[in-house]
Amino acid sequence: MKRLGGLALVLLALALGGCGLKDKSYATSPSLRALIGTTIGNVAFRPAESPPAPTPPPSDWELHFSLATFSHLENDQPSLQIVLQVRTHPGAGFELWLLDESRQVVARWSAGATTSYVGTVCFQLELARDGEAVPLGSGEHRAIVAFRQFTGDIVAAAETRVTGNTPRLDGVVPAQGSPVYRDALACPKGS
Repeated sequence: MKRLGGLALVLLALALGGCGLKDKSYATSPSLRALIGTTIGNVAFRPAESPPAPTPPPSDWELHFSLATFSHLENDQPSLQIVLQVRTHPGAGFELWLLDESRQVVARWSAGATTSYVGTVCFQLELARDGEAVPLGSGEHRAIVAFRQFTGDIVAAAETRVTGNTPRLDGVVPAQGSPVYRDALACPKGS
């Protein structure tokens, strides 16, 4: 009887261990959703567009671009992590521009419309998966965050250097509809 009890405990441990903890890598960013109402962006790789110049926010807005760094999701997939502190008002679109070492646009991510929001915004964009990869350069990268009125006027824009080691990525440029660089994912706890 003891033997059956021990076997039952082993089977229970295996069953529970097999369930494991859910991979939180692909949870969407709650702070970005609160800011702009979505976590799915419109993405263009190597577009001919030019990014906006840094533009100080009006007195009733704030934009402090605290951090842009090459990082990893919890499942070790390479990512770009963005952290900013903002005070916004309704109606401006959100843009993120990634520039390579020669200041050419690697990617543009845009989406949503701002709400009245005061606080920190943190999100990650996955850089590679399933044979697709963002076409990064090999040197220093820069990131620009911008809020743009739907008339085209820039409300505020800030630029910072992307820290961390530039990942070496293999793969083709993500196809239209690919989740690579499109889905804004949550930052790790403690970020």
